[in-house]
Amino acid sequence: MMKKVLIIKNISHEDPGLILDVLNEKQIPFDVLDFSIKIERPNLENYELLIIMGGPDSGNDDSLKIQIELEIIKSAFNKSIPIFGICLGLQLMVKAVGGMIYRNPVEEIGFKHGNDWYEVILTDIGKKDPIFKDINKKFVVFQLHGETVELTEKIKLLGQGKYCKNQIIKIGNLNYGFQFHFEITTLLLKKWIDLAPELQNYRKEDILSNFETIEKDFIKRGRKIFTNYLELVL
Repeated sequence: MMKKVLIIKNISHEDPGLILDVLNEKQIPFDVLDFSIKIERPNLENYELLIIMGGPDSGNDDSLKIQIELEIIKSAFNKSIPIFGICLGLQLMVKAVGGMIYRNPVEEIGFKHGNDWYEVILTDIGKKDPIFKDINKKFVVFQLHGETVELTEKIKLLGQGKYCKNQIIKIGNLNYGFQFHFEITTLLLKKWIDLAPELQNYRKEDILSNFETIEKDFIKRGRKIFTNYLELVL
């Protein structure tokens, strides 16, 4: 029997979006733990992939929630269970291997900084990485974070941004982190606009209009990135 994928959510409304769509289509079993409702220590022996989603917490918080997540991530590293982190998930991965988390000079929210689209450009290493097979070297992303990370020699930088440099990282062979959110769908974005405190000072119409402009390519790319990843690890 195929082992399951474990998905840890840090806040209820930050669902995995496209990630769940791909897992369901490929009939890959998964469990979802919502740590904003209940904090627990899962038995990692039951899983062959760990996915850590974003959330409003800081990886520097001295909370039980963050402490246990770091323990889980370190345990997954020790057991060679692949880890896939998004936003806070990336930051916790970096902290688990000795990197630092700190305030980014720019709080990146939404699709644009002023009139400037948030774009990520793949590094030379990123262009050659199999997770980005058939992916353009530059693309628009959705951001929802105020912190960033300092990398260590153990961490490779695969993609970088203008306002926050460290956007895509890789630790070892199968552990990837994305600072931005490639997993959003229209339905998920509408939920975030209604529930995410970070988005309350932004015009809902502008965010949805921006997404509508790029939606087809955005969704196709997100699905392709995660599909490429699954082909590497499962």
